[in-house]
Amino acid sequence: MKSKINEMGNMPSLLPKEYLMQSITDIYTNGLPKGLYTQVNNLDEVFRLDTGRVITITGVPNYGKSEFVDFLTTTYNKLYGMKTMYFSPENQPLSYHMAKLVSKYTNKKLKDSNSLEVQNAGSYIGDHFFFCNYQKVSTLSQVLNLGASLIQDKGVSIMVIDAYNKLETDKPNEQAETEFVSKMMDELCRFAIKHNIMVILVAHPRKMAYDSSAGAYVCPNAYDINGSANFFNKSDFVLTVHRDFKKNETIIRCDKVKFANYGKMGECRLKYDIDSGNYYNATKDDGYYHEEDEEEVYKPIPFTIPTANVSSPLDVEVSLYKGVSDNIGTVVNLKDFLFTDQYKDIAEAIRSGKTIEERHEIKNRYRTALPCATVSGRFTERKREKVAEYSGLIAIDIDYKDNVEVMPEVPNILKQMDFVIYAGKSISGDGYFAICRVDDPKRLKEHYLALEKDFKEYGITIDKACKDTTRLRFASYNEEPYYNPYALTYYKMVGEPKRETRVSTTYAPREFCYHTTSTDNAQRVEEQIKYLIDNNLTLPDDYHSWFKIGMSLCSEFGESGRQYFHSISSLSPKYDRYECDNQYDKIAESYGSGNDIGLGTLMYMFKEAKRV
Repeated sequence: MKSKINEMGNMPSLLPKEYLMQSITDIYTNGLPKGLYTQVNNLDEVFRLDTGRVITITGVPNYGKSEFVDFLTTTYNKLYGMKTMYFSPENQPLSYHMAKLVSKYTNKKLKDSNSLEVQNAGSYIGDHFFFCNYQKVSTLSQVLNLGASLIQDKGVSIMVIDAYNKLETDKPNEQAETEFVSKMMDELCRFAIKHNIMVILVAHPRKMAYDSSAGAYVCPNAYDINGSANFFNKSDFVLTVHRDFKKNETIIRCDKVKFANYGKMGECRLKYDIDSGNYYNATKDDGYYHEEDEEEVYKPIPFTIPTANVSSPLDVEVSLYKGVSDNIGTVVNLKDFLFTDQYKDIAEAIRSGKTIEERHEIKNRYRTALPCATVSGRFTERKREKVAEYSGLIAIDIDYKDNVEVMPEVPNILKQMDFVIYAGKSISGDGYFAICRVDDPKRLKEHYLALEKDFKEYGITIDKACKDTTRLRFASYNEEPYYNPYALTYYKMVGEPKRETRVSTTYAPREFCYHTTSTDNAQRVEEQIKYLIDNNLTLPDDYHSWFKIGMSLCSEFGESGRQYFHSISSLSPKYDRYECDNQYDKIAESYGSGNDIGLGTLMYMFKEAKRV
């Protein structure tokens, strides 16, 4: 009899006898798996989750579903070292989600933690928790593709989707939602088994009944999940998170455990610690407890966070100059330049002036001999074309004269900006400066223009000279500067302001023509983009034109065409970096071998460029 072989490879369609014997031998020797423990006895007695399983969690909105999911992922990480990937658009902004996770490790509110605790916890979380970019990842297929990559590259063993209704659906219009959910759940189950990971899916219930006598919503059950009964039918576990406001307890109800070795149907009650966001038994267990409001409160033993070993984004080489007249300079480590007390005496001498005018006058005396550095890079000579290496940083000056009313609030505002790495007083003590890391140091001007808009929203006017790569930063002294080595990279960019075009009333406006000198396609495109910028031109500004531009670039350059798509798109006043990325993603996904839009289409469109 012929063996049935899968056409896609050598994997047999029927599992061999040896595999079956090994499976039963493993169970006979080791017993059935019990699942993962949380060391919260009330919880573990009801159910124990495991990898290779799909867990659906439901509950009334704002009753703690996401909080409980975070408790599970951090607990499994503390006990078993498990790493998690989050698709969690409801936990936004990301800084809020990070703050909650940090508290679950420090066992205290974020504001009550010291900076070292926050840095250590933040670094540890960054190594064990991975968050989707919700601007780019929005469909189930994108989530699963990213998950498969992180399983391979990072060792992720938990994937959270919070919540189902935040996934962009590919459901055909004629398909019933219950059928769509059935297929989706099948796909999640196959993924969990194939990669041996735990998939946690949060799904909201339908509109719930409100119990006015209890002052709370009625606890939903598994079949109350909005959309389809298949959330219940096809999950390995179904849990409900509910609140008992009178007793200040959280109810965790298990409506389904597919296999008895993992627990049973039932419920338990847990206490919730407001400071840490962790859950613990409502009765005494093996943990420790402390007095709170004259009641014994039993909390889990705290986790020891490993000390972070973080490289500083300021640990880069930049050019150091003896004064403003020095154009050659030497090399200095930027972090050393910022944190040294070498310039303390000079700073105190300048700041000793009683008025702004006096301080300005004293500063001018030191001006030619006051050391300064080019924060944005290292130069062989202080000219833009002589850059040896970009630092990826930009220094933002906030002058007193432009920000008189808001100046007292500037330090606090800078601390709220998650992209500010360093902030301190200027050498005179009147103004402030901040340092940020930018995505593309070669496009410092475009980054500056976006920063200018963001600072303006806080009422701060920043110095326009900061968009110059060779801009000098005078040495200063700050006893307690603001420093955040975990600051986010600043991605925003806007196009340069369009120059005003004056048209003669006597002569017709000049007609700009297509221009090229190179036979290399990449260089030809770059020359055309430069030509557009230099001559204040733009391409047609409608969807179909931009689709053809993207398709031309994708056809010729593939993923490398993305950078050109950004450069051309930024010439339009409608340009948005994230939207541009999304558009190129869609173009790349729709590109096929039958595409007849090539580079020639783009070259023709360059000929049709119009003056802005």
